[in-house]
Amino acid sequence: MRRVLCVWGLILLSMVALPGAWAADPGGGFGGTGIQPGGIGGTGIHPGGIGGTGITAVGVIQRFGSIYVNGREYLLTPRTRYLVDGISGSAKDLRLGDRVTVQAAAEGRSVALEVRVDHAVIGRVTGVDVAERRFTVLGQSIHVGAHLSMALRHSEQSLPFRALQVGDVVSVSGLHQGKAHWLATAITRLYPADAAPAHVPLLLRGRVSALHLDRGTLEVGATRLRVNEAQLRALQVGQSVVIRGEYADGGIRAESVTPAALAAQAIGDRVTLVGYLDREAGRWSSDGISLEEGAHTLYRNGDAGDMRVGGLVAIAGEVKAPGVIAVERVTFRVNPMDFDLPTLPPMAGGVAEALERPENEEERPEVSSPEIERPDIDYPSGNIDD
Repeated sequence: MRRVLCVWGLILLSMVALPGAWAADPGGGFGGTGIQPGGIGGTGIHPGGIGGTGITAVGVIQRFGSIYVNGREYLLTPRTRYLVDGISGSAKDLRLGDRVTVQAAAEGRSVALEVRVDHAVIGRVTGVDVAERRFTVLGQSIHVGAHLSMALRHSEQSLPFRALQVGDVVSVSGLHQGKAHWLATAITRLYPADAAPAHVPLLLRGRVSALHLDRGTLEVGATRLRVNEAQLRALQVGQSVVIRGEYADGGIRAESVTPAALAAQAIGDRVTLVGYLDREAGRWSSDGISLEEGAHTLYRNGDAGDMRVGGLVAIAGEVKAPGVIAVERVTFRVNPMDFDLPTLPPMAGGVAEALERPENEEERPEVSSPEIERPDIDYPSGNIDD
């Protein structure tokens, strides 16, 4: 234990010595570039004795140590709460590439109070196009970058994308490109096609595109599901929902439909967000969060004229109202897996590995494969069609 503590002491000293690693940027931004310290307000999370605003990060897990999201490190502590698709979990459930929402406070460095993993889809693969590096689950078209591999459940091994087969049961984390299209940032094969159990769970995240009260069904993208009448009547077209159910008796059964959790809700919270742009009713949005530009909004790698549907951007700002961000900075053409990450300091063998994982062995997240760290990103030039 003494040796481990000494190693971590050296790591922290080297990180402090990095030029600009924790320097504040007056303009605001990501990863040590202007996120102000504070607590979490209006979210039901009480860090105890921490005043001011909190931090909300919406992006993918880029690195462990504790976890990096949108270029900033968030410390995992025994008090950190974990939710995986709304169900209580632990740090061991975290994977590189998982799309997460982190609620944090700053006690010198950012402390994660809650880490919420939201999978895009869980279900059976119904189509695979190896040449186009796309596959389909529950009507969702999922694009896979050139270097993204497929992790295996309960294993540190991974498989190349070409090993994916129709009938395999997978979980997918990713960024919503619009309608029924996703960019995969992490794929895990839960069961191969020939070994799936009789009852397989499913999860579908998206917007309600149609309601058919007379038939007792709803549509999310290209998927139509039968839903309990009481739940169906509580829904609206355009609403973001999470559908849970199972495959059984050769069919699909939806067991629950719930509104998707709001990512940016505490007024005054600092927010970082990486996602694709959409536009509805004359307003920009990303993943259901409304974006309000202003006269003082700054742009990197472009200007206001580069805001277009299907563009992948990084957003920094402040929660103006639940689900609404007052945008302070927009960065164009980003890779979600390495955006704004600080450079690791050169270290002797073995120490760099320690930086990638939390010290607490029991809370150590399992990394399936280093191959999944940097998916290739396509940059759409216009609307994404069905």
